[in-house]
Amino acid sequence: MAAPDSASLLARSLKAANRFPQRVALVACGAMAWPALVMAWQVVTRTLGPNPLEQVIRTPGKWALVLLLVVLALTPLRQLMVLAARRLGWRWGRRLADWNWLIRLRRHVGLASFFYAFVHVMLYGTLDLGWDWDEFVEDASNKPFVLAGVAAIVLLTPLAITSTDAWMRRLKRNWKRVHWLVYPAAVFAVLHFIWMSKLGVHRPYVYGAVLLVLLLYRLVMRRKPEAAGRDALGEEAPERPAAAS
Repeated sequence: MAAPDSASLLARSLKAANRFPQRVALVACGAMAWPALVMAWQVVTRTLGPNPLEQVIRTPGKWALVLLLVVLALTPLRQLMVLAARRLGWRWGRRLADWNWLIRLRRHVGLASFFYAFVHVMLYGTLDLGWDWDEFVEDASNKPFVLAGVAAIVLLTPLAITSTDAWMRRLKRNWKRVHWLVYPAAVFAVLHFIWMSKLGVHRPYVYGAVLLVLLLYRLVMRRKPEAAGRDALGEEAPERPAAAS
């Protein structure tokens, strides 16, 4: 009886997630705000560790990269969950539409990633540079990770600006072309993290490996749709703006 009960619970959960995407987004936003709240508490209680300045500046940048990778993982996750549901014989979850709530999270996760990236840049400019332009030029000339970080935030900015329903309607098909900038932005973000890290630190390379897997997955999907199961899943509809209330 456990298996049917689990399947029934999954079906009810997926139906509720698709029926109330705003509630799912609210929970997701709360989870994504948690790192900022933790860091604020550490600042107030002075528990940031031996190098608080570095911790304050780098933590938002790290979460910006993590959330950017999550954005890129949502579409593959949706497709893989459909394939898993079919393999396991679930009655619900066998269609892409059953997992629409995952795709609806992309905008929220993407904006959260940009928020953390923006905070990272502001803290770097304020606490590290003191908004000294000459010092920034010197940093950019001698530290390649600074240029990679600048490239990443520059590419993410138009994505954040055009994330609204109004911009989706205005740009129409060009909206998707603009949002292809997420791929080079992610590459520059990973390079920024790798180049700024000390030798022997392995976490940046883990993020790089995750990004490589996600990009290779998309390459396979474009070159060999049948290998990724697109024939079985059906072509994924592009994201559409919400209907006006």
